[in-house]
Amino acid sequence: MKEKEPAHVLTTGKLGLWINPRNADMKYYDEALEHAKEARIQVAHLYAQWGLIEKSSGEYDWKIPDYILGKFKKNGFEAVAVIPIIFTSKLDVMPEDMTFKSFSDPAFVERFVQFTETFMERYKDTVKYLVIGNEIDIYLYQHPDQASDFGVLVEAVANANDVPVGTEVAIHSVVQNTCESLAQKALAGDIVFYTFYPMGGNFSFGGDPQKVDEYFAAMFDLAGDRKIGVVETSWSSSQSLESSEDMQAAYVREVFRILKENKSRIEFLLWITLHDSTPEECRKAAEFFVTGVADEILDDIETMARFSDFMCFIGLRRTDGTPKPAWYQWMEEVEAYYSS
Repeated sequence: MKEKEPAHVLTTGKLGLWINPRNADMKYYDEALEHAKEARIQVAHLYAQWGLIEKSSGEYDWKIPDYILGKFKKNGFEAVAVIPIIFTSKLDVMPEDMTFKSFSDPAFVERFVQFTETFMERYKDTVKYLVIGNEIDIYLYQHPDQASDFGVLVEAVANANDVPVGTEVAIHSVVQNTCESLAQKALAGDIVFYTFYPMGGNFSFGGDPQKVDEYFAAMFDLAGDRKIGVVETSWSSSQSLESSEDMQAAYVREVFRILKENKSRIEFLLWITLHDSTPEECRKAAEFFVTGVADEILDDIETMARFSDFMCFIGLRRTDGTPKPAWYQWMEEVEAYYSS
């Protein structure tokens, strides 16, 4: 039987979502997929960690991507797959038999490119975008000598694969650290991918949701002639971060306004996440990004609490599955978006 097509299929200006189940419980995953279809998205997000899939040379564990991408295919979603070889602040897990020397080391490039080709051959019907690295500028800001080499790796992956390939930078970090020239060295491939969290210092979301145009202008400037893809964007609704659920809903309005105004240049825009995360998930995630990079922050109770809250309250729906104002705003905006 032929799979159902999504209600709306766009070639650019696509809508996306990071689909996570309520209460971080995979028994609710099918329910989350139904909400994603209700939200009328076309693109969904997947992390594909090299060293967790390819344990060692020729030894693969496809269980998780088979499950997730199988669900995406069944529900008619395109996938944007992020291989976070740089995972924001650190290098990600690699196969056990690999020794990392540099991103441009021929043996390393050959092995990594081979993995991407194997991955894409398996999932070519579903994965439509391949992102190499997650918020790479944050790591490269501490290791600027590796930026050009990383660009070499991304370009090699782009040359070997037919889908659009690029790398992903955190535009809020690039702008705040004025490291555009560093990010430019690492950009390669077909599309420039971004994360964007419009927060101030110390994870504060106390600003004006309407004042985000300058960041999107920075995305376009850095990308040059290439299109952009927004792999992650959201606004925290946490009161402890000087925000609210109403402010989050206001940002949803701004996201759709910007998307409508720049539809020809934005390949897709993906909201993270469907549901708020659980406190335990958020604590573990905050610890992951800090451990081995800035271990002293682990003992800073206030900073770690704010970091955790940043990741806990970015969903359109609450942890228990109940909709937030942002969900209703999304549904209103998406109807107008497809009707325009």
